[in-house]
Amino acid sequence: MKNKRKWISKAALSLGVLTMLGGVGLGAGSSVYAAKPDQNISGNSTSDNTSKRSITIWKYEINSSAELGERGDGESLDPASAPDLTGKKLMAGVNFEIVKVTPKEGVSLTDPLSQTEANGDYTIDSKFTKQTDVTGDGTGGTTLGALTFDVGTGKAADGIYLVREIPDSNGEYTYTDENGDTKKITKPMDPFFVHLPQTKRDDTGKLIYDVHVYPKNIVTDTELDKTIEGGKGYSIKAGNSFKWEATTKLPDGLYALAPREMTIPNYVDPDTGVASDKKFAAGDEIYASYFRVSDSIDENLLLEDAEVYAIASDGSKVKLTNGTEYTVTLDGTTISNPNKVEDLTEGSKKNVVVSLTKAGMKKLGEDADTHLQVVYKVNTNKDFNGTISNQYRIDYLLPGGTPDEGTSDVPESYSGGFDILKTEEDKTSTLEGAEFHIATSEADANAKKYLASDGKSYTLNDDGTSTPALPTGVTYVKATSGSDGKAEFNGLELDWFTDSNGNGKQDPTIPAEATWDKVYDKDAGTGIHRKYWVVETKAPDGYELLRDPQEVTVTLSTADDALVEVPVINKKKTDLPFTGGAGMTLMIVIALGAIVVGTATMAIEKKRRQSV
Repeated sequence: MKNKRKWISKAALSLGVLTMLGGVGLGAGSSVYAAKPDQNISGNSTSDNTSKRSITIWKYEINSSAELGERGDGESLDPASAPDLTGKKLMAGVNFEIVKVTPKEGVSLTDPLSQTEANGDYTIDSKFTKQTDVTGDGTGGTTLGALTFDVGTGKAADGIYLVREIPDSNGEYTYTDENGDTKKITKPMDPFFVHLPQTKRDDTGKLIYDVHVYPKNIVTDTELDKTIEGGKGYSIKAGNSFKWEATTKLPDGLYALAPREMTIPNYVDPDTGVASDKKFAAGDEIYASYFRVSDSIDENLLLEDAEVYAIASDGSKVKLTNGTEYTVTLDGTTISNPNKVEDLTEGSKKNVVVSLTKAGMKKLGEDADTHLQVVYKVNTNKDFNGTISNQYRIDYLLPGGTPDEGTSDVPESYSGGFDILKTEEDKTSTLEGAEFHIATSEADANAKKYLASDGKSYTLNDDGTSTPALPTGVTYVKATSGSDGKAEFNGLELDWFTDSNGNGKQDPTIPAEATWDKVYDKDAGTGIHRKYWVVETKAPDGYELLRDPQEVTVTLSTADDALVEVPVINKKKTDLPFTGGAGMTLMIVIALGAIVVGTATMAIEKKRRQSV
């Protein structure tokens, strides 16, 4: 069975600046191309019949709505004059289409979200053939993140064009990242209208024949990494505590300062949950609507506590405060500080949801590479056998975006057991009352060093004490055969990876792409396992002790009650001869009789003499 090391999501939340800023979707550019593109801007206010009409799209990636930049004006941009987006990436592989539209008489087309063909606000010009294209990847003569729609030359090409982002051939909105991987766009860019030629915004006596537009996508870059005690698998003696860690690289955009006056449409207020077109002044704080980490703790686990930490870009770890930087609910009930997030009930899942507050978003959002870690401390019943898997999910809503979510990979916990059948030599009669201990090696078994409930081994001394002394609450792991002759050992630690260097950790020489793959196939006979040695420490009355430790290989399936892994046969005690013979006894009886008779005779003779 294989587990991926991390779930990584780069989801693009496409924002038409048309909607964000209440005007035409033309924003600032980036210094990706070498120089400002040439542009045909005519000083003649009358449309000519010789110029080519075109729309050039530059598709950019930004991290939050605070990075939208100034309102665009349709002109090509010099990278040096676009400080708001300096260094931002252009997005390859984004699909677009344009159609030519004719407005209904009396309708001024400005907003394709509210003005639609279905409402009769415009009709599609059938004389113009719809064009589709994809932003370039910088190869084969294309420009990275850009595409140009040439719609024709002369007055016949004049008019209003509708620009729309469209899905790819699989019906999904995607782009191609710098590694050539296809990534999802959660929300496509809002459509917008473009006039060709367009009136120059700061000099209304001029016309632009090749309009440049700069729509943007907020790209959320998150990584979800679920571990168990820092790895992708773990095993411990059942009944002891261990930890699951849910570690998330946070997306940009949880917190930002508005660089200038701006409006974010359909902004969901993090305090009220109400959506509205929210206006922000320059310097106002902008928070994500919500960011949540949800985990459904397995019904076989007992939840002891849940804690939340911020891990900064330098690796330092700080514990966050419940009620200040985050809130937490357990099965829908808010757990207030300083109460523990605890549920020691078996047989039901425990749903834990951690939600960042605005204070938490600010604390975490101010660092460009912050991780949020939720640590769940749990244990199982001491006799639990089997596999426990755990996965967590996140969901969040960034300003101006749409709800997004992600799920982690699934690390696992393992424990196993085995059965002993105690019989007489005929293998049909079962024996009650045999007591067994187990050891983790044959050498320990021979040295009376037995496994205890804390997963450690202690030497059992002849006087019943232990070396070292057993900690408080810790007992030896032992089993006694019942009337059916059966004894059971459960909840034992198993090996789930190859430990070639003996350091107790997964071998780092495993290839990087398979770092967290389990070497043992848990479904195979050579799968997850561990060897133990059984020692009979007390025999049933009338029977001999088993003299030698018995080796047993414990797997995930050996706890099955239908199987007996260790049949233990006891021999009856032999009848030894008496310690003395019958002849000697008779001689002792005769001698004792002679002594008694002699003593009595002497007493009688002495009394006779005294009376004479």
